[in-house]
Amino acid sequence: MIFKDEQEAIAAIKANLKISHEFTEMRDSSNELKALVNGDGFIDELIDRIDGIESEKKALARQKYSRSIKDLFERLFQPIDNIYYATGGVKDYDITNESIKTEFIKKIASIRDNKPLSEWVQKNAIKLMNTDPNGLIFLEYTTDPAIDIYPTYKSIEKIRYYESNGQLVEFVIFEPKVMNQRTFWRIVDDLNDRVFEQIGMDFLLIEELSFQHPFGQVPALICSNIQEPGEEEKLSAIDNVIDAAREYARDQSFLTLYKIYKGNPIFWMYIQYCGDCGGSGSNSDEVCGTCNGHGKMVSKNDVTDVVELPIPDSNDTPVIAPNIAGFISPDLNVWQQYNEELAKLEESIYKTHWGTFYGVSKNTGSIKTATEVMFDKQPMENKLNMYADFVEYIEWKMSEWILNFYDTTKDKSESRITINLGRRYIIESYDTLLERYENAVKLQDNSVVLDKLFAEYLGAKYRNNPIDLHINLLKAKLEPYLHLNLTDVIAIFGQEEAQRKVLFNKWWKTVTDYYKSEDVLNAEFDAWFELNKKPIAPAVV
Repeated sequence: MIFKDEQEAIAAIKANLKISHEFTEMRDSSNELKALVNGDGFIDELIDRIDGIESEKKALARQKYSRSIKDLFERLFQPIDNIYYATGGVKDYDITNESIKTEFIKKIASIRDNKPLSEWVQKNAIKLMNTDPNGLIFLEYTTDPAIDIYPTYKSIEKIRYYESNGQLVEFVIFEPKVMNQRTFWRIVDDLNDRVFEQIGMDFLLIEELSFQHPFGQVPALICSNIQEPGEEEKLSAIDNVIDAAREYARDQSFLTLYKIYKGNPIFWMYIQYCGDCGGSGSNSDEVCGTCNGHGKMVSKNDVTDVVELPIPDSNDTPVIAPNIAGFISPDLNVWQQYNEELAKLEESIYKTHWGTFYGVSKNTGSIKTATEVMFDKQPMENKLNMYADFVEYIEWKMSEWILNFYDTTKDKSESRITINLGRRYIIESYDTLLERYENAVKLQDNSVVLDKLFAEYLGAKYRNNPIDLHINLLKAKLEPYLHLNLTDVIAIFGQEEAQRKVLFNKWWKTVTDYYKSEDVLNAEFDAWFELNKKPIAPAVV
């Protein structure tokens, strides 16, 4: 959307001098999400007195000692890292002008804080999706002191209004800024970035802060692409577990308070009367110097930490050593029940979000079968694909806007960039994948299955080291009879081929260029093998 003149832009500002109920709700929702996920303002947002059950003093104590549940969400979001380590995918930049392409590649390689655009998006976009779904990822453009372009996050708290179009916006009005008792409004549409000063009900354009931007659209993306049909408000990806997370936060706060109230065993002892004063507390009308007037021997412990019992009289059961003192232990059943309830809530939150308890059964500890593992992976991969689609779109759209910035002759609506993220996720640990591969070898599965399992194992083992991953994948493609043991090679192919398998590792140590083609390396190995193989004695008849 392009405002045809300044008066249309001013009319949009005047229509939003008061923040709407819809945007107020968006802010409230964001504050709660930030409290849950990040721990920001956790006590104020989530720890309320329970009327009719909890006294005011206990509520204040619970608020004072409760801790955030951001560790829960750290565990919940851990599988998202698989998006960044997935193999496959392609990024293509169809830019014919080499100088423009050079500038563009240089910029996206270091877009903000010396990080490439892809890393900035991956580290920020999903987190914002879950904590501020109606905020904006906004591309800023400056000319002073030098031309620069960089992504920013605009909290919903800093936005007065925008008109959405899917994940894009037609225009955005930011919260007014007050400086030196002057009020300034910023409004951005598909062509102009304008700043007005408000004087009473009049609005004056500040020309030195206003300009035509080069992006072709409002360079803003709403932080979430999830919404209910017919609703404008965007939702967090964790919207379906928010109620359970609130309950988890409340229960954890009660457990924390219970540990404080009941966590320390209470010492008890039978009273020992002072031998000097006979328990009266005085000698000859003077305070007893031995017991300081208490009339009993005082424990070394703080008297407030001790429960004192009178010594039984003749009608009671006599005290038999060593049962003259001891400790009152807290009720561990309540403590255990809270822990079990928290564990169940976390399992429910995890399964609701990811659709699975992947790998080991939480309740029994039993290892799942290969069929169960393959079945359980699917819902998690579906959710990872949802996150990957979201990240992929943001990186692509921002890349197109950045290219529009550098190539002023390009049609702003024309797409020149392709961003497809890899979708071969590494969900299992490399130990688990290696075990699955070894079992498949024993079962003599076909080579397609074995190749896939072995490649997945290498991908998991070297997920943080792309160079070693490339080297080991190349080695796996070249090694003769990779999935067969030496005995089987001799039995099927003969001793010379067995030598080829044995000597391969010796030759591999001589390789220094791991970027030669497979055909070239195979030819080099064949030549080396012919020079180094041992003669085979003729079979005895």
